Amino acid sequence: MRRLLTILLLLAASALGHADGGITIGQIERDGLRVTVFAAPVPVRAGPLDVTFLVQEIPSNQPVTDARIACSARKLGPPSPNPVRLPAWCSTIAPGTRIPATAAHSRNKLLSGAYLPVTEAGRWDLDIQVARGPANFSSVIPLEVAAPQTPLSTWWPLIALVPAAILLYVWRAFLVAQERTAQKPRRDVTGP
Repeated sequence: MRRLLTILLLLAASALGHADGGITIGQIERDGLRVTVFAAPVPVRAGPLDVTFLVQEIPSNQPVTDARIACSARKLGPPSPNPVRLPAWCSTIAPGTRIPATAAHSRNKLLSGAYLPVTEAGRWDLDIQVARGPANFSSVIPLEVAAPQTPLSTWWPLIALVPAAILLYVWRAFLVAQERTAQKPRRDVTGP
């Protein structure tokens, strides 16, 4: 029983864990550098957008950690009258503000990243500026941003954890009671 509970807790924790990267949304090759751009959440949704960059030398594919990267997200088209509420740590940054990508953002120190405020669904452009030595270039990657998830669909694994634990405890109590009943010696009642 303890093993089952441990497995369930590990599964719940792995579903909630966040990893560097996300999905690949673009790759830029210019001035002897290859920049691969990742974004999370998957699919890309309105809210804080986690953008991560992997910079490599061409043709050796060796990772480059000394490149300076800055990025911004820009909405194409008119703004929505109902923008998404962003968390306080992200809402102080106006959309379109150029944000430096840092290695401190990622657990994998070969990557650098930043959080960008994406306030609504629709078509956006991700503007990227890369500088390393004499190489200095900009590029734009188009993004199709989906509507944000509802709070219930975001937090359902955590919400479901408590009822699942209660259900497992009740199931365990039932099995223990059955085992005790099966182990009791039965008195043979034979009457005259």
